[in-house]
Amino acid sequence: MTQVNSKSIQEILQEALKKDGDFLKEILRRVLQQVMEEERDRQVGVLSHQRDDIKRKANRNGYKPRSFNTRVGNLLLAKPQIREFAFHTCLFENYQRSEKALLSAICQMVTDGVSTRRVQKIVGKLSPDLIFSKSTVSRITQELDPQIKHWREGQLKDHYLYLFTDAVYFFLRENHQVVSRPLLITVGVDKNGHRKILGVDIALEESYTSYRDHFKILKERGLKRVDLTISDAHKGLKKAQQEVFPGVPHQRCICHFMRNNLSKVPYKERTKLAAYLKQIYASPNKQMATSIARLIAEKYQNSYPKVSRLLEESLESTLTYLSFPVSHWRKIRTTNLIEGALNKDLKQRSRVVGIFPNKASCLRYSCLRLMEIDEEWQTGRRYINMPEEDHKKDMNDTLLREIKQIKEGVNTREELMVS
Repeated sequence: MTQVNSKSIQEILQEALKKDGDFLKEILRRVLQQVMEEERDRQVGVLSHQRDDIKRKANRNGYKPRSFNTRVGNLLLAKPQIREFAFHTCLFENYQRSEKALLSAICQMVTDGVSTRRVQKIVGKLSPDLIFSKSTVSRITQELDPQIKHWREGQLKDHYLYLFTDAVYFFLRENHQVVSRPLLITVGVDKNGHRKILGVDIALEESYTSYRDHFKILKERGLKRVDLTISDAHKGLKKAQQEVFPGVPHQRCICHFMRNNLSKVPYKERTKLAAYLKQIYASPNKQMATSIARLIAEKYQNSYPKVSRLLEESLESTLTYLSFPVSHWRKIRTTNLIEGALNKDLKQRSRVVGIFPNKASCLRYSCLRLMEIDEEWQTGRRYINMPEEDHKKDMNDTLLREIKQIKEGVNTREELMVS
């Protein structure tokens, strides 16, 4: 930035003290004005009224009124003009009407779930002469679109252990109507146990086509290999996963599965059935889980046959997690990573908005919040601890090894002691 000499600052202070009103605001206005004057002198090549045709690059052409919003209020500046070319200042961009710190604060308020109307009121209370309409606040947040695009289109790792996918619905306006649209979200867990939000897309509906396009974009960005996919039992989602990631095992979310079962019995019976179903997923191995499910199916065979049929037909898809490390089971058998950590947060913050004006604003709001969460995940604790070192340590402990073998039904204690 052009430096203002001490004599200019002294003059500015003296003139500001003689005036009534906001002292700090007047000082800032005069400093900015003086900086622009010296910038024009440098661009023109000579000082005002100096006659030197050799050094002169252009001619002064008066001033143009310019308003500039700052934290101390709205400043009315006289922007210098140059006849031969456009005057450029380092203080602000050509179409910028507010300082960047103020713009960042407004964007952060919107990200934190503050409505555009409330942002307008908050800024008005900070400085009564600052005028920000709802459309202005929305236009300010659009300046983050290039950053959002870079985040959504960034290169991905080629291998993720686990891939979680789910959708959350928002209300928005399309063709003068209020419609509900799904936001498709995919989260990956890498080989180090860290979480990352891999993909975010708004679709017309949850369908095979929308999910297929969603997953294909992930592959185009570098994702090649996945060890396990986790989602609900949406047919289009499962079909798309099998097509884009062929041969990858799928884990059906046990929470969704239990809800489906509970919806098939009266309210008074749900507590008891829920307790039965929990015993399935408390089992140490697939054999025991299947045996318990068979007992539950037999109990409800006559009274609630739909429960028995669902257990017989769909239980297998909810037990895939048993083939993976035991320390990962609780984290990979549900989609709570998305539903609890992301969807709930987005829905709660979106209540102040209610209905988004369009698809772009909904995606922008969601991505701004998800970018913050993603950054916290990358710098925070691991979501899953890798079991390799812990497993070796446990195998050296005789008692732990014995307990694990007994739980898995390998041997009795007596047989182990004999061996």
